[in-house]
Amino acid sequence: MTTEFLSADDIAHVRTSFDRIWSGARRLSDVFYEHLFEAVPEVRPMFRGDIEEQKRKFIGTLAVIVGSLENPAVLLPAAEKLAQQHVDYGVTPLHYSVVGTVLLASLARCLDGHWTPEVADAWTKAYRVLTAHMIATAYA
Repeated sequence: MTTEFLSADDIAHVRTSFDRIWSGARRLSDVFYEHLFEAVPEVRPMFRGDIEEQKRKFIGTLAVIVGSLENPAVLLPAAEKLAQQHVDYGVTPLHYSVVGTVLLASLARCLDGHWTPEVADAWTKAYRVLTAHMIATAYA
């Protein structure tokens, strides 16, 4: 996988929008996990540890991904490691679709009027490119 499917504009939209919510990242993680557990309650037992710690890891991981979108040498190994961790937790390829839907809805909610069609499209592309690579490497 490369980020060749993401244009410079796509990367800029993802980064700019993430920067907008960075100061309120806690809200994004709260909204994300609330939506996730409502959409797929059966995944709740996969989160055995401290959910507050998991929320911090979620935001930290998202920040690394966003910051590495144009640097495959950093992004790809991080994505592969993350994918393998998810396999170890019991995540299946089918989970990626619902998580993507939840992530995009959470971003839209937290960005309010800044969630434009261009921002939505950029995040959708980034999520699809990254998760396609994760699924291909973890479940090959």
